Amino acid sequence: NPKVLLEMSGNMIYWLKLGVDGFRADAIPYLWKEEGTACENLPGTHTIVQFFRAVLDYFRPNSLLLAEACQKPNDVVKYFGEGDECNAGYHFPLMPQMFKALAMQSNAPVMNILSREVTPLIPEIAQWFTFLRCHDELSLELVYVSEKDREYIHDNYCKNPLWDFRQGQGISARLAELFDRNPDRILLAYSLMLSLPGTPVIYYGDEFGKTNDEKYYKEMIRLTGKDDTRFLVRGKVNWDHVDHALSDKTSYEGSIFENLSRLINTRKLYFAFGRGMINYVKILHPDDQICEKIFAYYRTNGCERLLIVQNLSGEEVTIKTPNSKLYPFEKDLLDHTLVFDEEREVMIIPPYAYYWILT
Repeated sequence: NPKVLLEMSGNMIYWLKLGVDGFRADAIPYLWKEEGTACENLPGTHTIVQFFRAVLDYFRPNSLLLAEACQKPNDVVKYFGEGDECNAGYHFPLMPQMFKALAMQSNAPVMNILSREVTPLIPEIAQWFTFLRCHDELSLELVYVSEKDREYIHDNYCKNPLWDFRQGQGISARLAELFDRNPDRILLAYSLMLSLPGTPVIYYGDEFGKTNDEKYYKEMIRLTGKDDTRFLVRGKVNWDHVDHALSDKTSYEGSIFENLSRLINTRKLYFAFGRGMINYVKILHPDDQICEKIFAYYRTNGCERLLIVQNLSGEEVTIKTPNSKLYPFEKDLLDHTLVFDEEREVMIIPPYAYYWILT
């Protein structure tokens, strides 16, 4: 209905006047409906999105239109159009594959999902949004994970029957809970997300390790009469407790916040993270066997070149030094100590360790 379209555009303009920087287009594939169709990814949807984009560009150039499309990457990229639809889109399929990689202690799941066969190139002016948790549950919708992957991830991360969401379609648990409230594992996951291509999103409270809130969950069941396990990951923040905890950098909350802040602030210094190329590095054990537990890659942009090395496992790993020019380095950009045995030409990487090295 054209009247609805204009009213919606007027609402967007209203919020732009108030200073809003952009809009998240929720469930965008279902925007246009037609009788006799599945009402999903129809051509009319793209006409509407192009219209909204034109309105935003006219009234506030550089406003953001973000596609929330729970689809495979090949379908999501259609919502970028020719640079005339959404500016960015959530990379839903990447999220569960990061969790799978950490559970398997293997770089293969992430490398596969980011391959050109699965994640095609996008317009130069578009961007992926990446996340570990930016919505209510660790979503395992079959539209972008296989039944086998869903079962594997669910078995490894749904550690409490209460966390089950819609009979295996997801896991209602905070990031901290999924990683057993272990700061080392939480920070490794952040290193992975923050160093891969895309613009990262952090869910409120995860920056200091907020845990599931069963009190809020029960309160909302009482108020709404609905047992929705996603209430576990919502809830309020006890700011007095958080402020006190963050004042101690050695506390559980303080450790996560301090190290995550360092990751974010370091990332901001290098364009290679946001716009650079990614080139994977084949890591070898001293006996020349391939080591999948270490996930390493270069992020490059112009003259910027950073080597990311991450131990996806909970055990110390010794590898052949990926680049002999690293030997003079004692610390990385994050102030982490690098350990080499130059005579044996090996690098020793502690459990869950991660390094960002400017080469």
